[in-house]
Order: sequence, then structure tokens, then C-alpha cells
Amino acid sequence: MNTSNPYEAPKADVAMPVADEPQTELVASAQKLIIYAILAYFAAAVVRMLLGPVGLLVGVTAVLMGLVGAYRLCTGLGYPMAVRVLLMVLMCVPLVSLIVLLVLNGKATRRLRDAGYRVGLLGASR
Repeated sequence: MNTSNPYEAPKADVAMPVADEPQTELVASAQKLIIYAILAYFAAAVVRMLLGPVGLLVGVTAVLMGLVGAYRLCTGLGYPMAVRVLLMVLMCVPLVSLIVLLVLNGKATRRLRDAGYRVGLLGASR
């Protein structure tokens, strides 16, 4: 006779493992910084139209957040130093910097989803 219960729930481990690499955590925190920089770029444009010179301060803050976030993300993704320097130079060009941030955000999203993170509008969560 068969001793197994046909109504018993399966015992398979279906949970996707989350990678606990320090580089993945660096990518997650850098991606949040990049997302905030992208949002600050758009906020700077609106504030500059409404309040004038105050928008410039928001724009400079967005550029600094973008520079730091891009460098940290390139470090987490393992890019060579030459690529990091090239991206930092490209971050100084106004519209190109926004495109660079969007491309880096896409690469970070792909890496984080492969590592088992859920990625939403404002960054990754476990």
C-alpha cells in the first residue's frame, strides 16, 4: 500500500534565494541615489520655471547626487576605472547626464532582479 497522503501540500522550496553580496547592497543603495537624482532633475526644471534661481540650487544638488550615485553604481557593477571616469565626464553634460542615469538605472534594476530583489519605483527591496 502507498503510505503517502495525496492531499498533503508539496514540500518544494519555491522561494527565490536572495544573494547577500556586499556588491549587491552597494548597487541597491546607489540605485536609490540615482533615482532620487533623476527625480531632482525634473524637480529642478519645475522649480526653475516657477522660482528662477532657486531651481539652480536644486539642479546642482541633482548633479552631485547623480555623480555620487553613478560612481557607486559603477563600483558595485564592477566597471573598470576608465569607464567610471568616462561616465563622470559625461555626467557634466546636461541632457547626456540624464540619459546616463537612466541607462545605469536599467542596468542596476536588471542586476538586482537577478539577485532576487524586488525593484519598484523608488528602488529595491528584499
